[in-house]
Amino acid sequence: MKRGLSENKTGRGGYRTWAVTVLVGCFTVQVAGEPVADARRLETDAASGAVSMYVGQALCWTYVPQGREGKPYFHPLALPGTGEALTVFRPPDHAWHLGLWFSWKLINGYNFWEPTSNAVTRVVSQRITPSPDKQVMIEATLAYLGDGRELVRETRTVRVTTAPNGDYTIAWESVFKAQGGAVEFACTPAKRGKDGNWASGGYAGLMWRFPDVDALTCRYANAEGKTDVQACGESSERMEVMVTAAKSGARARIVIRDHGGNPRHPTPWFARHDLKAHKGRGYFLVGPSLVFHEPLRLEAGATLTVRYDIEVKRMP
Repeated sequence: MKRGLSENKTGRGGYRTWAVTVLVGCFTVQVAGEPVADARRLETDAASGAVSMYVGQALCWTYVPQGREGKPYFHPLALPGTGEALTVFRPPDHAWHLGLWFSWKLINGYNFWEPTSNAVTRVVSQRITPSPDKQVMIEATLAYLGDGRELVRETRTVRVTTAPNGDYTIAWESVFKAQGGAVEFACTPAKRGKDGNWASGGYAGLMWRFPDVDALTCRYANAEGKTDVQACGESSERMEVMVTAAKSGARARIVIRDHGGNPRHPTPWFARHDLKAHKGRGYFLVGPSLVFHEPLRLEAGATLTVRYDIEVKRMP
């Protein structure tokens, strides 16, 4: 069976276009040679252009091409085999947190993290292409505008691969090019708390917001063995997150890797892990933040490339 969505829209400023094509109904072959129906299927939402991968009746992940802030995002990312969410979307404490998403904090002083009127992230074009083996490739071009002037253009390529058992990987590449003049990427300066751990600031880049404590427990550990809040601000080539769903008790292992060719590799990490925050709901946000300790300058016409890999695997 073949089903799909093709959309070409032009929004304000002529920026918003995307196309989605979906192939469904492929087959896998057992070792004995008997064909069995592949339980993986990709569905599209005609209104938003969102694509969702299922294995049987269990949701694996959903990708939304454009939110109201202009930023594409993944939500929900689910625990394989259960459909239970591993991300939270627009929590009451930070309504601009979008599951798994990429956002700079400051470009030339313009705030792209929180919604503002003078800093705009805009989708220029986007294409979502599935392959018969259920890999989905997302190609997007985004513009970052300050007071209406384009500061940076991003070319983004994301490949999502879903295994027959529901485990999945996300390979992320973003190439940023300074437009018209030099730019500086920065964040709110990081500050330590009374306990000596990094307590505020330092966030920018690819971020994963986890659900509250009543839905999920999670523990962070970097490659050097530093855990939870102690991993914040520390440089490491990876961050591992072990999660347990409160409802089902199902467990998963999430690994986010910083590629060796990235600037400032191994990257510093933002790692907020606070069980008592927000009146006991907790606060769990983690991601690579290459500007955690100092800004990064990009000369006019120069490019910055970052690559990350994410693995989500169900555990016994």
